[in-house]
Amino acid sequence: GSKDNTVAVVQQYLKKLYELEKLHGSLTLRLLSLTKNGGKGAAVRAGMIRSRGELCLMVDADGATEIDSGIKKALRQMQQLIANNKANTENTLANDAIVFGSRAHLEEGSKASRSPVRTFLMHAFHFFVSTLCSSKIKDTQCGFKLFTRNAAIHLFKNLHLRRWAFDIELVVIAENLEIPMAEVAVDWHEVDGSKLATSKFSLIWNSITMLRDIVCVRFCYALNIWKIEK
Repeated sequence: GSKDNTVAVVQQYLKKLYELEKLHGSLTLRLLSLTKNGGKGAAVRAGMIRSRGELCLMVDADGATEIDSGIKKALRQMQQLIANNKANTENTLANDAIVFGSRAHLEEGSKASRSPVRTFLMHAFHFFVSTLCSSKIKDTQCGFKLFTRNAAIHLFKNLHLRRWAFDIELVVIAENLEIPMAEVAVDWHEVDGSKLATSKFSLIWNSITMLRDIVCVRFCYALNIWKIEK
């Protein structure tokens, strides 16, 4: 459903991969493309539900996060989470985990490059997320997350939000299912053209939309309108 060239780039890579398979054997890569743009959450959900590996990595295609170092940190943290929860025999998901990449350690260094409007909206966003939804994860919006496959299936089959605030709902669902969560600092840099909003108006409008979704998550689960299938 995306209008950028991500699909074309992957298709070109698939052709190269096909040649490598002839030399080195099976190298599996699948491309899933939605016919209609349903939002980032919908696209990630489609991929996670159809995943086959034991671990599922969500990473933004803009290359903002250093993947190699991020995966190493996330795997170490995931192994620790699972080891710490092995004794919990009552929770069937205790052997699963989610590790969130975090840019929180970069906030001080990036203050000078942020406009006052962006700084205000960022702090307002963090306040509403921690107050209305969860305070366990400081950076819910970083595009780098590692899931055990079983955790991913349980989370994404219960997901209602389909656009930018879906990450927040994932945290709420994980808390309800008692899936262990943790954050690891990742190496991240801004990439030109990858921002959700470029103008002040669109930035404010998107912030209002995300606030609406945060409130929606809070009250739909509190009032049992949205139910979580375990």
